[in-house]
Amino acid sequence: LIYEYAVFKKPMIFYAFDLEDYITTRDFYEPYESFVPGKIVQSFDALMDALDNEDYEGEKVIPFLDKHFKYQDGRSSERLVRNLFGS
Repeated sequence: LIYEYAVFKKPMIFYAFDLEDYITTRDFYEPYESFVPGKIVQSFDALMDALDNEDYEGEKVIPFLDKHFKYQDGRSSERLVRNLFGS
């Protein structure tokens, strides 16, 4: 859902209370801290603080979009139809 929500350019907070366990047992393809487009919190208190202070690290969303979406112009369906059926 990270990708879908990022398109709306809204701030996100990632409540990763089990991050260390997940990394130990499964891990990620790239470092979680540098991948997610928002603030990471690992406790309920940190989550409440981030929400109270509106501390979302929203500046991470645009670079995330730029990295993962070549086109952000709202014309993807048009391009798809053009590619399937010609100009």
